[in-house]
Amino acid sequence: MKKRRFRITAARLRVVVPAQLNIVTLGARDLSRMRDFYSALGWRIAAEAEDFCGFELRGAVLALFPWEKLAADGNAEPASPQTGMRGFTLAITVDHPEQVDEIIAEVEKAGGRVSKPPTTPEEFEGRHAYFADPEENYWEVAYSAGDGPMMQAIRRATG
Repeated sequence: MKKRRFRITAARLRVVVPAQLNIVTLGARDLSRMRDFYSALGWRIAAEAEDFCGFELRGAVLALFPWEKLAADGNAEPASPQTGMRGFTLAITVDHPEQVDEIIAEVEKAGGRVSKPPTTPEEFEGRHAYFADPEENYWEVAYSAGDGPMMQAIRRATG
């Protein structure tokens, strides 16, 4: 009987980085103001310390950590304060178009700034709006009437 030889290739040893997002940490210049804003949205605090606050969201945690300490933890220089959109948004998807308007009204009551009022988007069939938190982290609130690949992926990701 002949012995079988197995060849281990580099592809078999390659580690795959998990395609998941569990925590989004925002560097906060005024942690208490940011905590108060997100609390005013009705979001539940899951963990809190003197220099940290984490909100339990559906499918992830939104963490707040002092800007300078976050940069130091990542072994990076803290960026100087900027206004305007910084090249990313966070998003909340909803099940009904009227929820976009309702959420934006609550955001305004909590002290958020609406940068784009609820409207019909050009990019997809539905309704959406944008707001910024007190330190100009931008959020989109979106309803999609379609059931395309993006909405299917969102449903799988959020359970």
